[in-house]
Amino acid sequence: MSNNKWSEQKIDQLLSQVPKQKDTRSKAEVLKRLQQDSRLAEGKLKKRKIWLPPAVAVAALITLTLLGATLLNQPNSELQNAFDSSAETESSADMDRVTSEESKMSIPEEATDESAEGSAIINSTSDKETSETEMAKSAEAQVESLLTSAYSSDVENHTVFKIGLVSQDALVVPVTFLIPNDQIQQDFGNQTPNTLQLYEKYAADINEEDLGFTDYHPYKGTFEIDQDQLVHRLPKEHDYDLASAALYSYDLSLQFTFEGFTQINHQNEDGSQAEFDQIGQKTPTVLTNGLYKTVVYPYTDPSGQVYMVPSLSEPYNNVMDALVALKTSPNDFFANVVPMSVTYTVEEIQGIYHIKFSEPLELNSLSQEQTAQMIESFVLTGATFDVQIQLDNVVEEQWNGINLTQPMEQPVGLNKYSWQ
Repeated sequence: MSNNKWSEQKIDQLLSQVPKQKDTRSKAEVLKRLQQDSRLAEGKLKKRKIWLPPAVAVAALITLTLLGATLLNQPNSELQNAFDSSAETESSADMDRVTSEESKMSIPEEATDESAEGSAIINSTSDKETSETEMAKSAEAQVESLLTSAYSSDVENHTVFKIGLVSQDALVVPVTFLIPNDQIQQDFGNQTPNTLQLYEKYAADINEEDLGFTDYHPYKGTFEIDQDQLVHRLPKEHDYDLASAALYSYDLSLQFTFEGFTQINHQNEDGSQAEFDQIGQKTPTVLTNGLYKTVVYPYTDPSGQVYMVPSLSEPYNNVMDALVALKTSPNDFFANVVPMSVTYTVEEIQGIYHIKFSEPLELNSLSQEQTAQMIESFVLTGATFDVQIQLDNVVEEQWNGINLTQPMEQPVGLNKYSWQ
């Protein structure tokens, strides 16, 4: 500095004569050029730190201080280059500010990402709750599937078609098919079909063997309606009288199939009274229309399917005796549904038959299958006498949709199937 003999006054004078470098482009123009830069278009810009204006001023001041020191040690010919460097620094500061604006503009986008992330968390929680609800419903539906009977809620928009099918064990099982009313409308128009019309229309379509039963239907011969009775005209060759078991299956299947009529008369094709081997003339089959007055037990067929079956071979004079009889099984086909340790009494109160357990009974201590079968056996046995059942001294007030604090609903039919 001493060699060049620069005075501070001269330096200040030179600095004041240097033209100020300004970038006259607007921020929008700079931003547009940045967006058109192919180097920046290849990928997303990295997030830049946001520099505040005071920081930019400090940086510029430091730069100018260093520049002044450089000028004192460099030839005059390099003065313009030094100020060019200062201009570039100032332009860089302007670009930083533009970049800062870009960063500020990108903040809402990041906030949107955070919002989306939060929404994803909420959706995930909602999905979890929905999944848990569906699992609960699935578990309830699984238990409800153990309830084999058809109830009023099952038959909405459906027509009930009942039929007695014969199992591989030669037991007659009452089955209730639920046929959509659209199908009934298509087949019968506006007419409401009776049980004979339903049988003649649909019985031949049942694949009994696929369901685990023997190929028994349709009946041999023809049926006619005689006022409130049916007449079954039998061909010469039929096998309903081959043995006592065959005759028993024939009578029971008729009993479970043709509700709405009082009896079925058995005639030959010429109108004469039909005669069966071993018994002679076949007496009319009196139809009880569901009032079997007997006990209903669970029966497991050879394939493992469980059905509720009335024990028509053992009628009872009153419902109390029938309900008490549920503690014991009459044969190897029917299961005992009441645990040996459970005792109860039966009492009629204002037309409702109350089954009161001697000790508080916790249904959840039993298997769901056993509980379902016990409840259905009580309800269905009462239904054969046309009475309702209520359980008393049960720990649970609700069990899988069944209100145990009031009389339980009588079913519409036994062993439901959806018509396919």
